[in-house]
Amino acid sequence: MGILKTLGFITKSATPVDGGQSESSSDIAQRRLRLMHEIAMPYVANANWVTLFNTIPEVAWPVNYIASRAAGARYLLKKFKDDTVVWDNDFANNLLVRPNAFESWYRTLWKHFAYKLVTGNSYIKAAMSDAFAGAKTIYKWCDRYVTLEAPYVSIEYKQPMGDIYGVSDIEDVVKAYYHDYGTFVHRPIAPQCVFHDVDDTFGFYNGDPLKAKSRLMAVLKAISNLIAVYEARNVIYVKQGGLGWLVSEMSDDMGSRALTKEEKKQVLEEADKMYGFGEGKYPYGISDVKMSFIRTNLSITDLQPFDETLADAVIIAGIYGIPPVLIPRKDQSTYANQANAEKAVYSSVIIPLVQRFCQEFTHFLGLDQDGLYIDADFSDVDCLQTGKKEEQEVNRFISDRCKIEFESALITLNDWRAQQGYERVEDPLYDKLVSEMTPEDIERVKLFTNPKPQQEDEGDLSTPSVQDEGE
Repeated sequence: MGILKTLGFITKSATPVDGGQSESSSDIAQRRLRLMHEIAMPYVANANWVTLFNTIPEVAWPVNYIASRAAGARYLLKKFKDDTVVWDNDFANNLLVRPNAFESWYRTLWKHFAYKLVTGNSYIKAAMSDAFAGAKTIYKWCDRYVTLEAPYVSIEYKQPMGDIYGVSDIEDVVKAYYHDYGTFVHRPIAPQCVFHDVDDTFGFYNGDPLKAKSRLMAVLKAISNLIAVYEARNVIYVKQGGLGWLVSEMSDDMGSRALTKEEKKQVLEEADKMYGFGEGKYPYGISDVKMSFIRTNLSITDLQPFDETLADAVIIAGIYGIPPVLIPRKDQSTYANQANAEKAVYSSVIIPLVQRFCQEFTHFLGLDQDGLYIDADFSDVDCLQTGKKEEQEVNRFISDRCKIEFESALITLNDWRAQQGYERVEDPLYDKLVSEMTPEDIERVKLFTNPKPQQEDEGDLSTPSVQDEGE
């Protein structure tokens, strides 16, 4: 039970109970039986999710797989109007590099996603004065953001509490958040200064109406199996104990006979003196007594714990949307379809997780009040990279579609440029629909949009891509 004690899952004390009176041998035996029964129950593993992450690799791997990739995206500040990147914003330049004095943007986000995936809840605090807590644009009044340790965050609700299913705002329901960690002072945090992100699970955590349960609740049996397997392996590898019995095969006229005390003593002394790997000892032994060996200890092969470990790892990774082909394993080190599997995880798990965060964190900061939003770019991810030919075909398809929409007076030239990744042009002509253009405007457009005007019809404004005038 060593690993269980380390994990903090054995909470009953082995010291005398019942007002300090000593327990009898019978009481101790019965209590041990009850304790072993509790250890066998799957729900013993829900004592501390963070401890499970820190001690069970099958729990840590899928969480870190997602959190590290989600935090490693390229985050940008953009405009809602045309989706162009804002490069000269001091707030974004500071936030997306080092949101606080102690952690980088990557570390802050990694903790956020990891806490959310492990505990079901994550909290990012805007370190600002409560006097500005009611501001709709928090980002203008705060330049320090930190991810709080989720297990140490508590919520104090108002009495009476507003209707969370009605028209109540956060301040009508929550009086304050508290972060009780280490030597920090028990100080209230205004609810408007906390970005509380919850995982997609049903039910309330310990009856708390705003806290979500951990998705690890769904795989408690698999986690408990892992704990039992590691405990059994630890006992086999580390625990000192007998390997088996030496049984006499000697016989006389009366049949089989046991070794005498003197013969047993002689065999043990000779084995201890002559057999072993020390200096002056031999790697083999020679006995004057006819004996056989009966093994009594368990073997790793007999228990097949690695098969059980892999099966549990597959189940745990599955609740995070990671297919078995990506799980590190000894029997298969390479996979022909590993890149496709990783691409699928990005498409179905990581990118939606990040997009949701960007949308909600944008609203929390109040960036949407000024027509701005945070976006994530995954174009540098290897498994998402397309070949040059495929990329050119995609660009050509976008250009052909934009050409049709432009000639149909559905989009402007700036709209066209935005869909192809170009920056906005500050020219009134670029904001006009073709139906709004004068004949002079159309002639001007044809000059810099048609690479070979002599091959184009008079009314054809087609072009594979829209470039700046004079390019």
